[in-house]
Amino acid sequence: MKRFLYSVLVVLLCASCDSLLDLEPKNGVTFEHYFTTEQDLEAVVIQMHGNLRTALTGVTQQEFMGLRVDVVKQGSYINKIRGLNTDYLLNVTNQQQWKTYYNTLAIVDLFFDNYKKAKDVAPERVRFYCGQGEFVKAMCYFYLVRMWGDAVITKGSNYIDKYAKSPASVVLDTAIHAALRAYDMLPKFSGLKNSNNKALTSKQYGCKGSAAALLAHLYAWKAHVVGGQEDLKEAEKWASKLIEEKYRDEVGVYTLAENPEEVCAEVMHRKSAESIFELEINYQDASTYSVFLPAYSMIGAPIVKTEEKMDIKDKDFGITIAGVNSLFPAGDARREAYFYHLDDPEWQEAGLAYLYKWRYARYGASVAGEVWLKGMDVNRVIFRLADMYLLRAECRVKMNDPAGAKADLNVIRDRAEAKLWPAEGDSGDLQYDIFKEREKELLYEGHRYYDVVRNGYWKTELQGGFNDLSVEDVKDGALYLPVPQTAFSQNDLMIQNTFWASKMK
Repeated sequence: MKRFLYSVLVVLLCASCDSLLDLEPKNGVTFEHYFTTEQDLEAVVIQMHGNLRTALTGVTQQEFMGLRVDVVKQGSYINKIRGLNTDYLLNVTNQQQWKTYYNTLAIVDLFFDNYKKAKDVAPERVRFYCGQGEFVKAMCYFYLVRMWGDAVITKGSNYIDKYAKSPASVVLDTAIHAALRAYDMLPKFSGLKNSNNKALTSKQYGCKGSAAALLAHLYAWKAHVVGGQEDLKEAEKWASKLIEEKYRDEVGVYTLAENPEEVCAEVMHRKSAESIFELEINYQDASTYSVFLPAYSMIGAPIVKTEEKMDIKDKDFGITIAGVNSLFPAGDARREAYFYHLDDPEWQEAGLAYLYKWRYARYGASVAGEVWLKGMDVNRVIFRLADMYLLRAECRVKMNDPAGAKADLNVIRDRAEAKLWPAEGDSGDLQYDIFKEREKELLYEGHRYYDVVRNGYWKTELQGGFNDLSVEDVKDGALYLPVPQTAFSQNDLMIQNTFWASKMK
């Protein structure tokens, strides 16, 4: 991999704007005389976040692998993904996602190679912008290591030699170090300010809370990769900083929504007190209408405004009402909040559930006069407080603290009006029941595949080709994506994951 970063497109925003929605590049800028003002630093940081949003809103193949559906049409692309079809997994989507993360890291490297050129910028503001850069770097490496395992660690914008991949453990350590620096440099969410000293209200910016949530996930994933109890303790610690009141002065205030209906109407909308990190989505951008969840064909609104609810039976894939009932026991309020009118005879006849976790559909007329879904007027939530409770519960049970794990699990169940653990229908295996609770609570939010892998449930919880994988296949990288072919261009140091290399012979 070679990088020749002589120039980059940056956004020059109005000083009063704190939105991350308007990130289309306005002009090309070379850097001989750039990076000299605070506004220059701010513009590049905003571009970083715009690129990160592009990367994170790309629906990953692994999200589809872990997607909870029980009706899939013959020949559907989801069958190809779950079948571990090598050609399909090497398609343009995989290539583009790999490229987008490294394009984002290129901007981060460019920033850190040049930010010291800035004159007359207060030290605390320099720390703020550097903290944003470290946060974006950590997010990129976190997603790269979960998706591809071993990955390239870049060495600056002026480095032009070829790159080899680094082991997953090293990539994780790189991400952790960046996230720790971000946590140290960044303020609480309430302290975020732009160059004009005006409050930033977007939860896409890095802050102590989002850095803490990222660290909790990073350490939990490292515990899976390396197998260390110390990493579980660190994951528990960082999740606790977001949960426990004694840390609020340090990290900021995050509180659970009152009930599942509020989760749908407020948390999944934007900027709730439960949300820790979320991506700004502009529903007017036609390219974004599918990114707020992995299964846009199951959204809680018709694609065409006049589409009948019964038409859901014609979707490529979906979840049956029976499947919903098996997932959510009687009395669990998430059943009614997350899905639309399950007990209505019309729905019973169709047999498929209509997802209603995301609300606020916006429509626009097409050339033919039909009124099509333009977008969902919502942000995409990446980390929220319920996730932290259940991640901490997972870590605690693995550290032989069943009482603490049970307490965290029951906080989320109590909110959902579900029976507390242990209850009828539970397996009795606390770790597995916590995993299932994450599936229920975070349904279609993009966590399930990684939850499966982190807990070692790939053989029983995933469908298609996963049933044929051996333990050796998994050690050889079968649960990661194949490195896209474009990464091998003019780089003889790049090697394919062992499992996928064997499939390509």
